[in-house]
Amino acid sequence: MSILGALNWAFGTEMARVEFDEMGETAGSLRVGVDPIWVMMQRGQLGTKIDGGGSSSPADDAEVIASAVANLPLEWGGRSMASTVASLARAGRTPDWMPNARPLVVPVDMHMNQHGWTARTDDARRYPGGWQPQPRRGRKGRIVHEPVLCCPVRVVNTASQIAAARRRYLDWIGALIWLHGDLRATGILTTIELSEEFPPMAPWRTDERN
Repeated sequence: MSILGALNWAFGTEMARVEFDEMGETAGSLRVGVDPIWVMMQRGQLGTKIDGGGSSSPADDAEVIASAVANLPLEWGGRSMASTVASLARAGRTPDWMPNARPLVVPVDMHMNQHGWTARTDDARRYPGGWQPQPRRGRKGRIVHEPVLCCPVRVVNTASQIAAARRRYLDWIGALIWLHGDLRATGILTTIELSEEFPPMAPWRTDERN
């Protein structure tokens, strides 16, 4: 099974949980393979409740996968990424990299009139660098100053927002690659064999060609 399939199984099907190991984090990046029996013994020494009572425990391999996620190194996102990986896997989702998103300029406000929905206008002088009221001679020859109307706009799906979303996706992919290598290196999975299949590295490249 792929690393993504294994994560979805561990957190979504088996309902494994990420439990951060304070002692393991202070020991640096070195971490020995941890099986569920060891985890239960450590919980007992700390005085916390042992698994059981009311619901079945996750499969052994699911516990091992959760342990690997909890021990993501800081350079691969640490606790924040571990929580993200677990949450996404539990929901069977991948990070939102904003597919088909393009920067768009849209009116700040809309209103309905007899012609349908239209952009709401405003006095240009209310905005930095906006035009001041312009003189116009009225029907009685008097000079009146009328405001210059403009349509305030905003940009949605800005380039920076799209870039940030895709950066988060790449960070997530990096965490999956580390987890795959870590679980393969320790060799402590007993019922699952991880394949070399990974989610698309940059799915937006295909999206942009369409």
